[in-house]
Amino acid sequence: HEVITDFQREFQETVGRNNALYFDREGWFYFTKERFDLFYPSYGDTYPTYNGAIGMTYEQGGGGRAGLGVITANGDTLTLKDRIAHHRTTGLSTVEVASQNATRLNAEFQKFYRPKNYKYKSYVLKGNADKINALTNLLDKHEVAYGFATGASAKGYRYSSSRNGSMAIDGKTLVVSTNQKKGTLVKVLFEPNAKLSDSLTYDITAWSLPHAYGLEALASEGIVRAASGTSASVSNDPLDENAYAFLAEWNSMKDARFLAELLKAGVKVRHAIKPFRLEGKKYERGTLIITRGDNTQKKDFLSILQKQAETHNKVLTGTQTGFVENGKDFGSGYVRMIPKVKVGIVTGEPTSTLRYGEIWHFMEQQLGYPFAALDAKYLKGVDLNKYDVLVMPGGYGYRDLVDKDFLEKLKSWVSSGGRLIAMGGAIRSIGVDEGFNIKTRKNEAEASDTEVVPYESTPRERMKNQITGAIFKAQVDPTHPLAFGYGDTYFTLKLGADTYEYLNSGTAVYLDGDTKPVAGFAGSEAQKKLDKTLIFGVENRGRGQVVYLVDNPLFRGFWENGKLFFANALFMVN
Repeated sequence: HEVITDFQREFQETVGRNNALYFDREGWFYFTKERFDLFYPSYGDTYPTYNGAIGMTYEQGGGGRAGLGVITANGDTLTLKDRIAHHRTTGLSTVEVASQNATRLNAEFQKFYRPKNYKYKSYVLKGNADKINALTNLLDKHEVAYGFATGASAKGYRYSSSRNGSMAIDGKTLVVSTNQKKGTLVKVLFEPNAKLSDSLTYDITAWSLPHAYGLEALASEGIVRAASGTSASVSNDPLDENAYAFLAEWNSMKDARFLAELLKAGVKVRHAIKPFRLEGKKYERGTLIITRGDNTQKKDFLSILQKQAETHNKVLTGTQTGFVENGKDFGSGYVRMIPKVKVGIVTGEPTSTLRYGEIWHFMEQQLGYPFAALDAKYLKGVDLNKYDVLVMPGGYGYRDLVDKDFLEKLKSWVSSGGRLIAMGGAIRSIGVDEGFNIKTRKNEAEASDTEVVPYESTPRERMKNQITGAIFKAQVDPTHPLAFGYGDTYFTLKLGADTYEYLNSGTAVYLDGDTKPVAGFAGSEAQKKLDKTLIFGVENRGRGQVVYLVDNPLFRGFWENGKLFFANALFMVN
């Protein structure tokens, strides 16, 4: 990354040479400057680097599967004892070289925090209050200063259009400046498109927080005036025990957590399929409708509702009627009950441990909703009728699991009312050839004559067909239940070049026309295949559904604006 200082680069070399000195003495093999980037900010080397420290990656072959010894490609045996010795040696060598350079290390660390003249001086963000709160919670954890705008407008680079313009602002608009001690970290996390020095990268190449949090944003080359402040909290009056119903918005993860707690407590909740107007206020699709009539058997109904509203900082609007001024009344078929679904998630081979772990963390730590982990080895013997939702995390090798017999079992379960959520690589195992309606997108452009590529250029040439974590602006059908709570665009983090055609019906999020990334690297050939491709969609099958999540809305838990799609797949698509 361009913010890494000359000293940080130089001192990496200093440490590396000291490590090499000890390895040379022992005749141990090593390599440097080959495999890893210093770019994506959430690693144990990059995050300290962006906070002024010296970050490096030391990695020893063998991983978690080497046991007491592993035979290398050269025929040598690398033992656990060897691996410990190598790490101990590099650790002590690093302490040694740091102590020898302590004075300069401290001086350079102090120098790192001096004011810097970055191009963008202020990042201005506005939108859903819950999303603003989620972002300020992150900033608080990282001790990044912020304020709220005192002016009426700001000019600069607009993230939504990828061009310069102006934006109306007010006292609820968040302003984060690079003119602070953590200014370098602010630049790294917020800049529209991090400068990439080489497309041969190890990890994702885009992560801009305004896109990750789904906020309207502007990067200003000037200082945007702001005052310190805190996000507003919600205070509900005691709920009216005579109210016909209570209404709550649906547009953030806070709303999803609130719903999950109500369902676990046995409270019955409906949601609106159509927008409506009641008592002069407009309510959007997905609005939660909690009626007294649905919960007459729940003696502690009001106390549960009051407690959860306070816990989740939720505004509840009471109404004395289910007769709306515009839209569908609360007794209509367009106001549907949200079932308390039983969820099963496939784990073990062929799922990716990373992809399963993301879902596990989301369900347990973020959403707070129970699920059953179903080991793939025994999945063929599982009675799927015990579950309403089955999640197949991204992974490779699903075709070994999804054989003909299991495929028929899966299709029968879906047709009988089950909901299958297929993510990433899992989608390949249930394509059109297997009786589902999802089709791989083929590039119909005529292949050019084969060109001779020098052998050493092969890795770089291969990058033309790859996408390494780039951000694309996708179109959204906000009328689809999978997209309730969203507007008409969504910035998706695309982690690979797999592409699928639009569904015959049920395409909720998609790429259309412009397939150039707004941030990050995407190979020229890979971009050609992205036009008119599916991001998220739902196939209706009998009484059930198959939800296709081509891109990963839960990636590493940081793509905040994608999480509601997964909650919708659980609760709204039915």
